[in-house]
Amino acid sequence: MTTIIGIQGDGWAFLACDSRVSSFDTTGLAYQSTTLTPGTGKLASNGKWILGAAGDVRAINLLHHAFSPPTPHPGLRGRKLDQFLTTKFIPALRDCFEEHGYATPDNDEKQHIAEMSSTVIAAVNATIYAVDGDYSWTTDTTGVYALGTGAAYALGAIHALRGNDGINTLRQAKSIATKALTIAARLDPHTGPPIQTHTQTTDARNDKT
Repeated sequence: MTTIIGIQGDGWAFLACDSRVSSFDTTGLAYQSTTLTPGTGKLASNGKWILGAAGDVRAINLLHHAFSPPTPHPGLRGRKLDQFLTTKFIPALRDCFEEHGYATPDNDEKQHIAEMSSTVIAAVNATIYAVDGDYSWTTDTTGVYALGTGAAYALGAIHALRGNDGINTLRQAKSIATKALTIAARLDPHTGPPIQTHTQTTDARNDKT
């Protein structure tokens, strides 16, 4: 019920999302669509981070209103930033979700596996990470990320639009991401306008449009 796009550039990160939320009954049938207001979007700035989630609205609520993410040094990059995400950010995220009841409960054998029902996208120090439901994280060599029900449509559109020269500027990123989200909204019934965008640069500035 979502399409979120992330594009990683040299010294910048660009993220965009749709604004549609679909409600499903117990059989999996969608019975209602809601358009989120700008203040409750799927992406939001939280401290030095831009955070969003594809999956449960509960995860979005917690990321934006309950989570206090740790802040890395502005100059942290590469392997050291990866270590910060692994040892500081991920444990804090899991603690927040579990504290507020958004986690898989212990089973009868008490073999609890860390798990939540959404995929989180996080940008800090102009670096994008995708955090899966088991709290593992990945980065992509293409610098292109897409989450949610419209992800396949968005990814295909981005790679078709970027051509052989790639995406080298923020202006290109915004144009291509907007077109890709428009295509995803046309093909995926759970993706819809308006489009919200966030830009993060290495000087730790977060801009929303």
